[in-house]
Amino acid sequence: MTDLWGLAASAFALGFALGAAPGPVQVLILSETAKRGLPGGLRVMLGANLTLLAILVVLALGFSSLQLGPGLLRALRIVGGAFLVVLGAMELRAIARPEPAATDDVTRRAAAYGPTLKGIVSVLLNPGAWIFFATTASAVIANATHEGGTADAVLAVVAMAVGVSCSDATFTVLGSGGRRLFGERGLRAIRFGLATLLVLIGVAFIVQGVRGQP
Repeated sequence: MTDLWGLAASAFALGFALGAAPGPVQVLILSETAKRGLPGGLRVMLGANLTLLAILVVLALGFSSLQLGPGLLRALRIVGGAFLVVLGAMELRAIARPEPAATDDVTRRAAAYGPTLKGIVSVLLNPGAWIFFATTASAVIANATHEGGTADAVLAVVAMAVGVSCSDATFTVLGSGGRRLFGERGLRAIRFGLATLLVLIGVAFIVQGVRGQP
């Protein structure tokens, strides 16, 4: 029997840590909050997070028709874990060696739309998001489907999307003035902790894949 609370908690933690990794969505949230206030950032969140959730649910429903053999599970765990390790390592490097922020191509292409559409575009046109869907998200969904079926897979992706939303909400609050609450050193410590969590989750996935754990 699947530990539903454990499944939801781990998926939420992954989503929260992943949402903290800087990318087009976070850039747009901060810029729209600066221009339009808190409602602007929330509208970007709405578009991005609903798009993320829709794609994850489609993946979860699609996995229900697949025969998930041990080889496929191992491969997804290893590849998905490797993606998280690389993502976390890149964030740790950025914390250690901060560089001036560059305008991402996805962000530039989204600039012509309203806040909600910008959020949608920032997911649909973001290669990193699709790599995540194909690797880590697929690994989580495959695990959940293998353990408890489609219902558990849907629970996992909803918890993951909620985690991402909570993380994005943090960026929205920071963009509207919350930076003064934590200060630069506090923000760096938070980023360091979340990046480390990504690496640890990724390593756990890889270990499970290599050992062939059920």
